[in-house]
Amino acid sequence: MKYEPIDIKCPNCGNLAKFEEPFEFWSKIAANADDNRPTHRWGGWTVVERFPSQVSWKPPSSSGQYLRGGGNTGKGGYPLLTNGLVQCQSCHVNNKHVLCWPSDAYWQWPIRGELLWAWDKDHAQLILNYVKTRMRPSRHSYSLRYIPTHFLSAKVRDLVVQKMERSINA
Repeated sequence: MKYEPIDIKCPNCGNLAKFEEPFEFWSKIAANADDNRPTHRWGGWTVVERFPSQVSWKPPSSSGQYLRGGGNTGKGGYPLLTNGLVQCQSCHVNNKHVLCWPSDAYWQWPIRGELLWAWDKDHAQLILNYVKTRMRPSRHSYSLRYIPTHFLSAKVRDLVVQKMERSINA
């Protein structure tokens, strides 16, 4: 599995930076044998190091050989989108980073005491288009499925649209 970079605030300068997952996880069958990057076997996975000079693969200490989301909670398995690299075009930082989501999100909008966030600019635009629509289709798309309903109510629609458009179009 390959992962797209996530837009975060650079921990160094606060500008737009990219958070990169340092490993690719492939089923043993799908692993690319022609890849010159270091690979490791871990349970049913082939783990490919994307940035071997910066982050080396160390299997999690737990016995669970599975991928999970949700941060570094110590619940076993490998926590995706937790430990990675931050790369900033503004200040040229290229360091290891522990992701603290959603506070690290570059695309975020505090609205009436709640935080609306997006993974990247395309995701933000998708959310904006959905919120702007008065007759919304059902949320079958994964990227729209988990938008909290309080951001979708008619009472806050104009405020959500105003804040999102201001930052997306800046």
